[in-house]
Amino acid sequence: MPLETKILFTSDLHGSEVVFKKALNASKIYNVDYLIFGGDMFSSNFILVERRNGDYYLDGRKADLDQLHQSYLTTGFMPIILDNPEDFQNRETRRKLILERLEWQAERFVKIQEEKLSGSKLKVIWNLGNDDPVELDSFMNQRQVELCQGKVLDVGDLKMICEGYVNPTPFETYREIPDSTIFIRLRGLMDKVNSAETILNVHAPPINTKLDLAYINKERKHVGSKAVRDVIEERKPLLGLHGHIHESPGIDKINETRVANPGSLYRDGIFKGVHVVLERKIEGIIRKYKTKTINLIGG
Repeated sequence: MPLETKILFTSDLHGSEVVFKKALNASKIYNVDYLIFGGDMFSSNFILVERRNGDYYLDGRKADLDQLHQSYLTTGFMPIILDNPEDFQNRETRRKLILERLEWQAERFVKIQEEKLSGSKLKVIWNLGNDDPVELDSFMNQRQVELCQGKVLDVGDLKMICEGYVNPTPFETYREIPDSTIFIRLRGLMDKVNSAETILNVHAPPINTKLDLAYINKERKHVGSKAVRDVIEERKPLLGLHGHIHESPGIDKINETRVANPGSLYRDGIFKGVHVVLERKIEGIIRKYKTKTINLIGG
């Protein structure tokens, strides 16, 4: 078994194809063993384009579809073309249209990943987040993408547990549950592993850290999960990888557990990641792990 496990973690791409490609490229540049996605992979902003007599209109003005598509590739803001924009006001119709577009997007991401990593030994693990519709889980599984929601996975000779659901937000997104439920889920998964040899890939960051400061009414406030923090304090995992709060990139420590959030600048097409090297040492018959290096990267 190797003495080191090298990981690149990123999160909150929100459909930016530019950032997705940069993440794949960075994984090769840094020669990591694992590329781990932390959730909110797909578009959560949509632009309604009206089709009328062969032309396209955005907010009543003629629109250039090529320009909208080029902008989408960077920002992840997904155009939805409708003959009657009022159809989007119907909840069922809106959900169906969004899911169709996100499945198209997911298909593109899978093909890009396959093409860019062809012949590579790099392993890619996906988590989905609160802005990713639950229906995408089965869609991605059918395409043999390794999703880790609610699972214990092997990362080398370590374990990783994943949770993409978050504590309640003001936005009523797809994957929100009470914080108490997050605690029960995480504790149940931690019962199956040796916590000292386990990585948490949990979309919600632990509360009261450098990772969970969001702007609310022009003030920065801690909005992370108490459940996630409680589990880290109680079980002392090796590492915590988080996302969700775009404006709060950082590395912190809860007791001896290093925790990190790369942040997100997806709208600008900027990649943000966390590069981690985990080291294994043998002391007699005892195997020990530590975080050798952990750094925020981007570009």
